Amino acid sequence: MATSTPSKTPGQGSGPAKTPAKTAVPVTAPSDGFVSFWQRAYDRIAPFMTSGLVLLIGLVVVLLAGWGVSNWLEARRERATEQLGRAMRIAEAELLTDKDKDKDVEASEDTPRFKTAKERAEAAITAVDQLQKDYGSTPAALRAKLVRAGLLYDQGRFADAEALYKEFLGAGPREQPLVLLAREGVGLCAEGRGDLAAALAAYQELAKDGVFRERATWNQARVYAKQGNKQKALELYKDMLSKAAPTGGMRDDIQNRIAQLEP
Repeated sequence: MATSTPSKTPGQGSGPAKTPAKTAVPVTAPSDGFVSFWQRAYDRIAPFMTSGLVLLIGLVVVLLAGWGVSNWLEARRERATEQLGRAMRIAEAELLTDKDKDKDVEASEDTPRFKTAKERAEAAITAVDQLQKDYGSTPAALRAKLVRAGLLYDQGRFADAEALYKEFLGAGPREQPLVLLAREGVGLCAEGRGDLAAALAAYQELAKDGVFRERATWNQARVYAKQGNKQKALELYKDMLSKAAPTGGMRDDIQNRIAQLEP
């Protein structure tokens, strides 16, 4: 009789049962669509970011350059003004007297002393010329033309002085007092040259300005007297006398002029 072998049930046997292995889930990279989206977004804004950065750098450079140029121009104007001041101090420096020659007179390099008016004028002109050479485009250099013109006038170089006065006016200065001085200078130079008609025209034009009306009237009266028109000169002098202060040197001068013209 055959013996049947009993079948083994799960969990029975000589060893423990094996646990089935778990299936690994693969980790996938982001999809190509995700990458391409951000790449396209960067590609779109990158040019603007680059242009903006270049613009910003350029703006900074321009601002720094403007600041540097502004400081340089300001320093240049200051040096020019200082040099103009020195030229004017030379032009107004006191001359050495005989007493000064006998004692030790203090003189500085900034404001030297001179024996004659000619030496002083030449030194002042040299200082002005140096200013024109070093700082020709500055406002101080423009004003220096008036200083030089005045010095040339004092030397009797009327044509040269008149040319400088006109050159100053042609530059279109804004300081009205300096404009009036230059316009009077044109008349004085014409008068010095003997061109009385041109001088009278300059003074008549100057008289239209209230600030210089009295000076211009005085100059006109003087020119009329030189032209032999005593009646017109007396008319202007008497008009000035009626408006002059009760006391003062100006009133005395007017009365003296009237006395010289009246028969």
